[in-house]
Amino acid sequence: MTINLLNLLSEFRVVTDHESQTAFFRTHVPWVAPEAYLHMIFKPAARDVLADAAQRQRIPPVFQEFLAIQNGAILFSGALSIYGVVHPGQPLERSATFSRLPFSIESENSDWRPYDPDRFLAIGGYGFDGSRACIDRRSLQIALFQRGEAGLLSTPLLSWKSLEQWVREEISRLSALFDANGKRLVNESQTLPHSGMWKHN
Repeated sequence: MTINLLNLLSEFRVVTDHESQTAFFRTHVPWVAPEAYLHMIFKPAARDVLADAAQRQRIPPVFQEFLAIQNGAILFSGALSIYGVVHPGQPLERSATFSRLPFSIESENSDWRPYDPDRFLAIGGYGFDGSRACIDRRSLQIALFQRGEAGLLSTPLLSWKSLEQWVREEISRLSALFDANGKRLVNESQTLPHSGMWKHN
């Protein structure tokens, strides 16, 4: 399995695309913010940083392979983020656009622990409400959990049979919610997976 995000997102128009030392910035969307891009795809993780983080976090090999191709991403103007690995203690630079780093998988799992953290590892999140996509270290399925006050709720709302299925299906679903220039065509709440199936309090 090879998941290449740059290829999967190639249908969007080239609008002032940029490449920095850390990432590829695709489709400028200045109506969101002056230096905003629809997609930020981070360059492959350094081998030593990936190996160290993989050992500490017990990252399954399938996600290690993903990070060796792209070290996480911030997609669809933040509707979906996929976490990456960074040097321990390296701050997340939010103000300098072209120096951005991925959301740290270690920080994200520390800040909002998945239900049953021995089994699940959060690998991505949804910007609308902070729901987390977690990989099951046993089955390698992807489970989607909502956030609660103390962490992630115990019952997954949705699941995908593999990392590849989750990435491909979510990119396909979200791509239909934006036009080729990167403008969102629907209410932000619809960027959540299958929003009509979600439970509401």
